[in-house]
Amino acid sequence: MSDYHIYIKMPSYLRQWFVHRHSGTEPVRLRNGSIESKLIKLAVVKPPVSAVPTRQREDEVAICIPYSKTRDPRIYNHITDTGKRALLENVKNSFDVDCWTFLHDFGRIGKQQKDLIYLYMEQRGIKEDGTCWDSIAKIYQRLRKNYLTNQCKRKNSTIKNGSNNKVETEEIVE
Repeated sequence: MSDYHIYIKMPSYLRQWFVHRHSGTEPVRLRNGSIESKLIKLAVVKPPVSAVPTRQREDEVAICIPYSKTRDPRIYNHITDTGKRALLENVKNSFDVDCWTFLHDFGRIGKQQKDLIYLYMEQRGIKEDGTCWDSIAKIYQRLRKNYLTNQCKRKNSTIKNGSNNKVETEEIVE
């Protein structure tokens, strides 16, 4: 890993989850070969001549730029806004998958959802700061709604296809 960092603005729950998932400390040292590491290696560029080194802000996470033979962090240590957005979207997608994997089996429980989300937060290193639980609950509700909508569509298409097959079979028999 290098001593060069990039800074990505993230919501509190996502920042805590990301730090816990990768190294547990800031600056985050990504695992070699992780998708985030590969994405950063592709996204870093030479800094523009007029670029001023940035400092970490309160709502940003510091990430060490992974070393690469083709993109030495001493030379390639700037990430564009597009690269930041791509990395943030990737982290959000990974969070959604992790959240869904942990919580979806308990979707029919109802009242215990509150405790399950707190358990998820505890196991993923997310401390409640007044917004984390609400954010995670909304994300899970959105994921669950999408899942149920897709299940309903799949069920309806199976019913329609099944009735069409009966008609085709009857026509062949006659």
